[in-house]
Amino acid sequence: MRTVCAVTIALLALGPIAANAATDPYAAISQMRTAFARVQSVQLVEKFPNGAVATIQLSPSAPARVATAGVSKNQLLLDCATQPGGDLSSNVRDVFTVTALGHKSLYAMPVAGYRLIDQSGAAETLWVNAKALPVAMHVEAFGESLDVLYGDYDNPTFFATKP
Repeated sequence: MRTVCAVTIALLALGPIAANAATDPYAAISQMRTAFARVQSVQLVEKFPNGAVATIQLSPSAPARVATAGVSKNQLLLDCATQPGGDLSSNVRDVFTVTALGHKSLYAMPVAGYRLIDQSGAAETLWVNAKALPVAMHVEAFGESLDVLYGDYDNPTFFATKP
């Protein structure tokens, strides 16, 4: 009984924090960037409209490994894929106009959607899971587009773990 009371009190105390992040799309994107920066490794599968696919294995502690080459000549598209929501050192409000898109099921998991548009007009449509990690993103910039699927988070076969 004490455990139930303690959990209930903890949930009531944290409820406003979770509700605030859920209602403020800027806070949700900031939370996602922080969660993404903490992962040991992730695999990104980039799909271009012409059918080309690039598979990238990324770790904050090591250079990205490109397993299959894509066709984008635009570094902005690749930066968007490897830094969803922008560089962690920048303020989301200074870089993007963020709009919440609501919730849906994607790959059998509940996700929240956000549309981020920067000053250049580049747009990211980002779907984030309950752990605040990106699941999928569509990027449109300078006449090019890119679809990104994120997965295999913290898979030790990709990279050695951080010391």
